[in-house]
Amino acid sequence: MKLTKISPILRHMNAPNVVTTLGLVFGIFAAFFLTQRDLRMAIICLFFAGVMDLVDGYVATKLRQQTDFGKHLDTLVDFFACVIMPIWMVFDLLDNSPIVIAALVFYCICGLWRLANYNLVGAGKVFTGLPVPGAMCIVTMVIWCVVMYGVFTWVAAIMFFIVGGLMVSGIQLPKYGLWQVLFGIAGVAFLILVIFS
Repeated sequence: MKLTKISPILRHMNAPNVVTTLGLVFGIFAAFFLTQRDLRMAIICLFFAGVMDLVDGYVATKLRQQTDFGKHLDTLVDFFACVIMPIWMVFDLLDNSPIVIAALVFYCICGLWRLANYNLVGAGKVFTGLPVPGAMCIVTMVIWCVVMYGVFTWVAAIMFFIVGGLMVSGIQLPKYGLWQVLFGIAGVAFLILVIFS
């Protein structure tokens, strides 16, 4: 018996969608570690969720398995891992003053609108606005600095405002460019810092 007879939704089962779903699994583990107050493991899991976000697009392109379902699935996972999880980190670990809450609400709205717009217009050869995985990378670094090195919480709030604005800005970033290499290097360096701190 074909699995699609049991569940028609399984017709969408392909390599890039499995990779995207693994990103969700890493996001769920990040949430679990946050409930255990283990910021280090939560950040490590989010790092791998971000890696899955890069890999799924590459796999979809190479295998020519780009679908509308995959695009929407990717967006939903990105919203959870790259938008909701950093907000959860702040609520769980930092001082939730009115300015911080305002910054988180702004960041969430910008992330949601950026992802919804991306589903409508796509990327082509350039991203318009900072992609949400890049935004997550920046704000997660800031959260780590506040928790581990005593950086003022209001600095984190300002960064959430700035990064939120960048997500919905008109800046043009090439889909495959130097900025991604630099983000990758910064992400790996940050991961090493988190592991060995």
